[in-house]
Amino acid sequence: MKRHVTRIVLAAVMAGAGAAQAQPVISAPIALQGPGPYHRLTLPLSIYSRTAYEDLRDLRVRNAAGHAVPYAWLGNEAAMPRTASQAVPFFALPGSATGAATGDPVLAFSVRPDGSLALSGGKAAAERAANDAAEWLIDVSQVKGSLLQARFEIAPEARGLFAFRLEASDDLRRWRPVGGEEQLVRLAHGGQTIERLAVDLGSLRTRFLRLRWTDPQHGAPITKTEIDSVQAVEPVAPLEWSAALRPERCAADYCDYLLPRGLPVQSLRIDLADINTLAQVGVSGLIDAAPASSATAAPHVSRNPLYALRHQQRRTVLPTGPGEVPLLDTVVYRLAQAGGEARSPVLALDGAVYSRLRLRTSGPVSVLGATPPTMAVGAAPRALVFLAQGGAPFSLAWNAAPDTAGTVQGAAPGAPLALATLIPGYAADKPVVADGASVTLPVAAVEAAVAAAALVPVPAPEDLSRQWWLWGALGVGLLLLAGMAWSLFASLRKDRAAE
Repeated sequence: MKRHVTRIVLAAVMAGAGAAQAQPVISAPIALQGPGPYHRLTLPLSIYSRTAYEDLRDLRVRNAAGHAVPYAWLGNEAAMPRTASQAVPFFALPGSATGAATGDPVLAFSVRPDGSLALSGGKAAAERAANDAAEWLIDVSQVKGSLLQARFEIAPEARGLFAFRLEASDDLRRWRPVGGEEQLVRLAHGGQTIERLAVDLGSLRTRFLRLRWTDPQHGAPITKTEIDSVQAVEPVAPLEWSAALRPERCAADYCDYLLPRGLPVQSLRIDLADINTLAQVGVSGLIDAAPASSATAAPHVSRNPLYALRHQQRRTVLPTGPGEVPLLDTVVYRLAQAGGEARSPVLALDGAVYSRLRLRTSGPVSVLGATPPTMAVGAAPRALVFLAQGGAPFSLAWNAAPDTAGTVQGAAPGAPLALATLIPGYAADKPVVADGASVTLPVAAVEAAVAAAALVPVPAPEDLSRQWWLWGALGVGLLLLAGMAWSLFASLRKDRAAE
């Protein structure tokens, strides 16, 4: 009888604890590259929409035994990137020339001891080539760090749309494409002069660039080329782009766009639906009010040097409302020209996390066209480094639903550490030495777990009092069970004493 009652009490306690703490957990296998012991893992952007917490506080790296291994976020503690701008040499290549390496008869180059190019053939040859330039060779061999963007100046009288493609090379013989077709733009429209004379280079590393006009008969005379570069301790992952985002709602003078949850937005592309549209707009970030998260959770650190370069002197022209973070003011356009369509360039943002972006117009929102534009946002994936402690295989694990008990804290086992704690002798001005690793997120399993988690209602902040009453009722019930068990045990002892 005594054992039976004890089992009932234990079962009730375990059931109550399990109901309060059980959360669906998802894991994905990690493939290691190299012996380690440290490995660098870049997270796919799609993980933000699959985890329970936007700041990824519940992310864990586990070994074959299921034990959490130490890891740290990369980039948060590294020295801030250093940006620089400098004019670089550039040379006109006439006709169908492919450069000095192929024996161009008009222009010939020699390489100086420092690796830069020297022009042979005299000033007269260079002037003749500039008048018939189908291509331009840009020497960036003396630029330190990664190339952020190229900025051009063209002849003052040049007007129009000048389409081109960029290629990169380290030896002037083998060339690789850099992005797709780009445009230099200088137009007069509606009393405004529109200029677009810069092109993003996406943190490229190379020694030489070659600009090739799509239509060599209608190229622009280039008078100056400047390169903006950045020297960063940790390498920057290439941007990944979202699908086209349609406005969630539009008011009289703005449209709001819901962003993928937790995504640190670094670039923005605005696609106007109607041709021959031009409007001045302001872009703001909106942040939802939410309870403060754990103080030890890894915060996002804004490290977008291109945004800083372009908006150091930014002034907010358009008014903003409460809860808005003004990011930039610009002119968006889509114009038909003889050489094709002129479209707004990609915009650099600060890399922070917003719930929505607001596109605000200086007049009625209809100036954007009969159909509101779509947006696409780009972000660089976050990366972490972990210690391959214990046996392989390793896996990435996270919660598929929030913990209603609030037990996920920064100090929980397996939470991220500081890099200086994870790697003895770590220096913020030196890159982390680690082998590679990759992760493949599951599809069917994740969707099934998230769907199952969605069936369990999560209490809203205003329902927290009801949640505490439920916990209180559970505690009172457990106390009553314990009291009944104690009373029963006492009765059994009295009966045995009477016998």
